[in-house]
Amino acid sequence: MTEINQLKSDLGYVREAIEKSERDPSPASIYLLWAAIVLVGFALIDFAPRYEGVYWSVLGPLGLLTSALLGWRYSLRLGQVRRDLGVRYSLHFLGMMVIIFLAVPLGVTGAVAWGAMSKFFLLIIALAYFLAGVHLERPLLWISFVMVAGDVALFFIPAYGWTIVGAMTAVALAATGLLGGGKSVAATS
Repeated sequence: MTEINQLKSDLGYVREAIEKSERDPSPASIYLLWAAIVLVGFALIDFAPRYEGVYWSVLGPLGLLTSALLGWRYSLRLGQVRRDLGVRYSLHFLGMMVIIFLAVPLGVTGAVAWGAMSKFFLLIIALAYFLAGVHLERPLLWISFVMVAGDVALFFIPAYGWTIVGAMTAVALAATGLLGGGKSVAATS
């Protein structure tokens, strides 16, 4: 009888671990980190545009590395370390970052008006979040819709538009993190 009780206990542990991983695909700390980075970075476009490039050049890569570390520590705590999944997330968002850095010369050389570059970057980020929502983590999908709505709103908001869009995006990120996100698409892959 003891063996049956031990087996039930072991199966209960495995079931709990699987259910927890499906509920919480990423730690809230990653969402909250990016909410803070986005809120400050978008507001810089309105209030201190000359610092915007430096800010994102430093905080973008630093945020990516911090996110990877937070995700790795979270997976260790859950007991579900999947190197392939960590690499997939990292490559996805690193690819987005590389595309953004490669687009900078378009503004510097005048091929694209420098004033339009921030909106162009927002669209790249929204696309990356959309694709991450389809392939990695479902909650990122609706955050991409908030970014796209913000991009459209920038055509109509006369003052402090970037601060408003940053606040909208930060609220979406923070709410997703605090409410526990949703099911991870990648966890089932």
